[in-house]
Amino acid sequence: MPKSFLALLGALCAATLLAEDIKLPEPQKTGGMPLMEALAKRATSRRTVGPEPSAQQLANLLWAANGITRADGKRTAPSARDKREIELAVLTAKGLYTWDPVDNVLTETPACVDLEDLRRGASAFVVLFYDKAVQNRESALADAGFVGQNLYLFCTSQGWNSVFMGSIDRAKLATALGKAEDEILFAHRIGIK
Repeated sequence: MPKSFLALLGALCAATLLAEDIKLPEPQKTGGMPLMEALAKRATSRRTVGPEPSAQQLANLLWAANGITRADGKRTAPSARDKREIELAVLTAKGLYTWDPVDNVLTETPACVDLEDLRRGASAFVVLFYDKAVQNRESALADAGFVGQNLYLFCTSQGWNSVFMGSIDRAKLATALGKAEDEILFAHRIGIK
């Protein structure tokens, strides 16, 4: 499918549906499992069906993944050449959202395609994509790995199940997010117990 068609479809969806912003609470930056214990218990589990995450749980999860830790914009995950090109989207039963780490806001993306088959009943489905205008692909892949490891360790510390996924429907996600297909890198499915 031509990129211009996908961009037009995304623009039409955005223009016809109103998106809703969700201001998340401040993330809780203390507590959880000690790091060495989380490393020892980290595991992949595809049993990701569970209750819908609360706003606080989403705030904590997203901050742990790639949240801002200092006034200069540094993040919880390192970034090759400090480009900070990785962006996150979250798919829940309520919708698809992009996350703004500066304002800690989820912005709903109008559902132009059915994404339920991607979520597969997971409590949350986090999509990692990048701004290809800023960074090269090799660095973006490394950065996605850093963010993915943060997600794994956070989920482990909470007692949640999770699986990092490379095999996803990039075309469908790109259409839904108004991105190019090659900007969709990976996904992380999460099951809250």
